[in-house]
Amino acid sequence: MTGPDELHVTTWGDGEPAVLVHGSFGWGEETWREQRPLADRYRLLLVDRRGFGRTPPRDERVDFELDADDVAALLGRGPRAHLVGHSYGGVVTLRAAARRPGAVRSLCVIEPPALALVRGRPDAEEFIARVDAAADEASDPEDYRARFLRAFGFSPAQERLKMDAFSAAQASWAERSPAEAEIPVDELADADFPKLVVRGAWDAAPPEARTRGAPVFGAICEVLVERLHAESAVFPGAAHNPQLLGAPFNERLRAFWESAA
Repeated sequence: MTGPDELHVTTWGDGEPAVLVHGSFGWGEETWREQRPLADRYRLLLVDRRGFGRTPPRDERVDFELDADDVAALLGRGPRAHLVGHSYGGVVTLRAAARRPGAVRSLCVIEPPALALVRGRPDAEEFIARVDAAADEASDPEDYRARFLRAFGFSPAQERLKMDAFSAAQASWAERSPAEAEIPVDELADADFPKLVVRGAWDAAPPEARTRGAPVFGAICEVLVERLHAESAVFPGAAHNPQLLGAPFNERLRAFWESAA
């Protein structure tokens, strides 16, 4: 199906709506492939952001503000929905929820790079500089993806990107830096829907990733938990993508959604 202005949305299941928003280098069905069991009781709406998956790019660069407009418009077309955002999509959902709080039943964010909340920390400033350098110095989308992963402390596999993966890398290369996003934490804290902040334990990640990525995302999540008065969930065995664990993540998310009914 299509959403606002031809935004592609994949629908799984029926029941209470849940809008799921992917981050960089992914798309709806790829990012949320392990969440399909939740469609037994919920109508999962998997958004493809502009330039990702089956949604065509817009003329402007990829921008969390424009994506938040898309998601807010989608929220306004039906009953109150659960809202879930991963990584860059977490920044998008934080902004979208503030735009239309009355349309949100619950909000879950997974390691959003809401870097404005931790500016001034040396590790955060170094992380921002590494990601900015990856974008500035890359020669093509595949090179950008490799540099981006190294900025997180991961060693990228030597593989050629095909079709949707290549398009996702190309769109990610054009993303506005999430460090520029102002997160309306006071407004969100006052909203009456429950919030859940999810992160990986990064316990199985390479040592460099535990030094580079883990402290920054951990600090962001701690700020969000405190300032949003949110619930917190940390998943051992996962780094930046705990939703890919499948059952453990799904059980926690299902319990959170049921508590918001």
